[in-house]
Amino acid sequence: MNLGIDIGGTNLKYGVLNSRNEFVSQNTQPTNAAKGKNYLITLILKIIKNHLDKYATINSIGIGLPGIVNPGGYVYIAPNLPGWNDIPLGDIIREEIGEEIPLTFDNDSNTAAYAEMKIGAGVGLSHFIYVTLGTGVGGTIIANNQIFRGEFGGAGEIGHLIINAFERLNKGKPFRTGILEEYVGKNQITEYAVKYLKTQPNSLLNYYERPDPYFITDAIKKHDTAASDIFKNIGYILGIGLSSVVNLLDIKTIIVGGGLSQSHPVFFEAALQTIRDRALPSIADRVEIVPAKYSKDAGVIGAALMSKELFLKTTNQ
Repeated sequence: MNLGIDIGGTNLKYGVLNSRNEFVSQNTQPTNAAKGKNYLITLILKIIKNHLDKYATINSIGIGLPGIVNPGGYVYIAPNLPGWNDIPLGDIIREEIGEEIPLTFDNDSNTAAYAEMKIGAGVGLSHFIYVTLGTGVGGTIIANNQIFRGEFGGAGEIGHLIINAFERLNKGKPFRTGILEEYVGKNQITEYAVKYLKTQPNSLLNYYERPDPYFITDAIKKHDTAASDIFKNIGYILGIGLSSVVNLLDIKTIIVGGGLSQSHPVFFEAALQTIRDRALPSIADRVEIVPAKYSKDAGVIGAALMSKELFLKTTNQ
């Protein structure tokens, strides 16, 4: 069996897969990233130790993180986890559990894309772009059935595409100025909706607990025009970013995962139409946006599958 852990900006998911890649257990709990890196590291270690105690047949452990991390588990930066800069997570974990069990580390979008490539919506595709939409916006490039990682392991960070060159510079984190994630992340969509609704007093969204993407979808199902307009506007922004992606990479299939992949189709129809309008003619009409098979669990499954592959390579040497 193989343990997969998916560390997100909002939730931490984990589960154990059997030899048929089926869950024998899985769980989700808040990341509580605001409590700091030490709290989260302690939580990760607790989860690992509890599972090793409970399942004696766990062969490997895979961990996905929302940032740039090398195969040894050194986290260079995780923008949505406060204080996560230059963290030797791999060394910390190995010091606690030893060297016997194979450990893999990767960006959380890469682990999710790996699950889709191996047993999900990407099966049979040699090339595709994976986009994960949630607290942040992540991305992975699959080329010739392999994850393209770039020179330093940070390729595919679609959420950091600069789409507004005139945004006032974020002096604390200048690399986050005007980027796609600052417009299409879950919290940013909610903030935009709050502002938009000030001009829409008759919208059903004014009577919801908060106008987050889940409730926007619900309001659209009830034929709320303002809710539909919100997703059309955000979908346009997503489409602008993805137009640059397909122009640069010449890859036509976009697989969308993450919590926001469950949003109303209006969101993705607006994004696709924008790509049709703005991408190069050689690819614009060929682009397709496909929902991920494992929209919520892909990161856990992919992390476990990555570690399983390492275990099999190790045992077959």
